[in-house]
Parts: sequence; structure tokens; C-alpha cells
Amino acid sequence: MKTSWQIKKLGKYALIIIFGVAVVAGIFCFPQFSTQLNLLALIATLVVLIWYAYDTHRIGNEAVQQTELQTMPIMCLYVRYVDGIELGPKREKIKQYAVTHQVDNAICPSPVYIALHSMGNGPAFNVTAESANFKVEKYQTQFFAPKKDEHAIKVVKKPDAKIRDLKELNGEIFTIKCKSVLGKEYEYKYRIADVAERAVEFLSII
Repeated sequence: MKTSWQIKKLGKYALIIIFGVAVVAGIFCFPQFSTQLNLLALIATLVVLIWYAYDTHRIGNEAVQQTELQTMPIMCLYVRYVDGIELGPKREKIKQYAVTHQVDNAICPSPVYIALHSMGNGPAFNVTAESANFKVEKYQTQFFAPKKDEHAIKVVKKPDAKIRDLKELNGEIFTIKCKSVLGKEYEYKYRIADVAERAVEFLSII
């Protein structure tokens, strides 16, 4: 079944053919107007070529946009519990990324860590996370495979690289940057609303 766009396109081609036939017929039937009709035919040909070039360019752009949508990475930010990881080497590894807090006079790992999670259909390359008051000291990886790939990041506070109270993260806005397989750059902004509740708000995408 033809779409409305295809029907409109066929209609344009039909009009062009009818116009061409009319011009040719006019030249043979009214030779005294052949100069004017030839000029009209040349102008019409130029218009058709310009329209064809524009239409081809538009279709090409639509194809690129469609491909980009199909391969677009979507990055999310989560606050996770370390204890949510099953016992074993994986949990021990994640402990390295736990957010620190102060217990008595010592800076110790807290029960939570920050994770980046890929939800898109395409892979994410060169993934980074930034904020005004915190920095990422360590990434588990900066490449994320499509759909449900998740890795931890080690976040510390500027400038002394320590977080003494988890509440310091509340209200902080993090910008996650990445590139698609086509090289297009994306930015996702999230706000950590409440670390204790692991509440994170999505703000925007650029």
C-alpha cells in the first residue's frame, strides 16, 4: 500500500510528464511560438532539476536522522547499593567505587555508589560525567554496549577528593557526555535529589 508521501510524489511526476507533453505538442502545433515554448521548457527543466536536487538532499538527511535515532545512545545515572551486588569478586570490585563518608574521624566507604547505565539501541563511546562540585576520579569503563550495560564511577568532591557526608551530593547536577557510533555528541543532565532515597531526576538531553 502506497503512503500519502509516495502518492504526492507520483502526482508531481505526473504533472511534469503532462507539462512536457503539452510543451512538445505546442511546438509542433504552433511553430510560430516555438522560441517561447523552448524557453518555457528550459525554465521548467531547470525548476525540475532544482526540485529534484532538493528532494534528494532532504531524503538523504532523513535517512541519516533515522540511522542516528536507531543507533542513539541513552545514558542514565543511578545511585545503587553496594549490597545489591551479589557476594563475590564483583561486589569487592564495586566497593572501590563506593561514595565515601565520614565515620567518627575516619573517611570510609558508604553503602552506595553511582552507576552509569546504557538504555539506548546504540553503543556509547567516550562516556564522561561532570558536575560543578564533584569530579569522577575513576571509571569502570568509558564504553557502554547497547541496552542495559551498567558500570560504576568513583565520584569525589572538589578540591580535596573526599566526601564527608552523603548529603553533600543532594541537589548536585551531573552531566553525562558521550558519542554515538556515528560520532554525534550527546549530553544528559541528571540531578541527585536524595542520596539516601537513591532518588535521581532526569533534567534534559542535548
